[in-house]
Amino acid sequence: MFTSVFWRETVQATWLKCFRRKFSNMTTASGSKWRSLLCESSQLQLKATLLGGQSFRWKDRKSTGKDQSDDANGEFIGVFANIVWLLRQTERELQYRIVGEQPYPNASVNAPQTPADSKAPEGNNLAQVRMKLPEPKEFAKHSELLYPAAHYEQLLRIYFRLDVDLEQHYRKWIECHDHFANSAHRFYAVRQLDQDPVENLFSFICSQNNHITRISDLVEKLCTNYGDKICDFEGTTYWNFPSVEALADGAVEGRLRELGFGYRAKYIQGSAAKILSLGGLEWFRRLTELDYKAARTELIGLPGIGPKVADCVCLMSLNHLQAIPVDTHVFQLAKHYLHGLGNKTQAVTDKQYVLVADKFREIYGPYAGWAQTVLFCSDLRQFKDRNENNALPDDKVPASKKKAKNGN
Repeated sequence: MFTSVFWRETVQATWLKCFRRKFSNMTTASGSKWRSLLCESSQLQLKATLLGGQSFRWKDRKSTGKDQSDDANGEFIGVFANIVWLLRQTERELQYRIVGEQPYPNASVNAPQTPADSKAPEGNNLAQVRMKLPEPKEFAKHSELLYPAAHYEQLLRIYFRLDVDLEQHYRKWIECHDHFANSAHRFYAVRQLDQDPVENLFSFICSQNNHITRISDLVEKLCTNYGDKICDFEGTTYWNFPSVEALADGAVEGRLRELGFGYRAKYIQGSAAKILSLGGLEWFRRLTELDYKAARTELIGLPGIGPKVADCVCLMSLNHLQAIPVDTHVFQLAKHYLHGLGNKTQAVTDKQYVLVADKFREIYGPYAGWAQTVLFCSDLRQFKDRNENNALPDDKVPASKKKAKNGN
């Protein structure tokens, strides 16, 4: 089975590379204009959501040093869904600009004739597992982008889970516990991303015993060595996240060790090979249909995947929003809820892990993992010097909690 899956994905990857070369003039859009969709700033805070440890492919554009103008303030550049995005927001809008993209990674062997005047193939496409959205039915006409604007807006809505009324959930969580009430007014509108499960899983293998800066560096090494180039922008080359097939090759472990991945190299190559033997993207698709506990058990069966990484994948890309990844940082947060935990400087035991996770679920309910993400971000050192734009407006704080907010 491993051989047949490997062969099929190799053929698909070869066809896709030929397709991208054929339409290489359509895969970059450095001159594309800013577009927008309605999104109240009270529903989304970009900085904490993008830079708070959920995804490792976003940067503050100002910090890249490529654009030091005032126009770059509040802009973030990153990659998801085979697209390089610039994002910023106003009080009422989420604004986006596409600076590079690749065609939808269609698994069909029938390529469209000409992007400008043809319809994209239809059918059950496993690429949807990673893209989170079916392949567009048509290409854009007379546009600098490959697809109609509605495609990109829907990608953003899914990625940021904009169908969820976050203000309503904050109001509920504030009433659940004073710890959240004290954090929410200081750190508002943190959203739980809905990510590509392939990128999510291998990124969090890189996260083991690591900090965000180094994790980001390792993830970029995976992309530059095993991904496909998307575009060059402001002197930087951007790549998509590699396929499972690319990471399963037997030579991957040795190369990753040369690149500084250490023991993680074995887990990355081993997990990729195991996933291919289980069906590749079809296995990931099946995970989305399982309940939380079953999906978590499947993930823990991969080499080097423990409870924390499995819960990260469940929470961040499989829609199991009750999953609670418990590390030493979350263990410290749990002392607000469970007395007598003590200080934890070593790995959390299995018993402690279950105790902490169950307590968060008991307090915050079916979206407990999202609530925990808010608390995690609010406690990150990089966000300690936050500005007033992160604050919860007074009119959104229940009267019963204003004393807690004011420290009385």
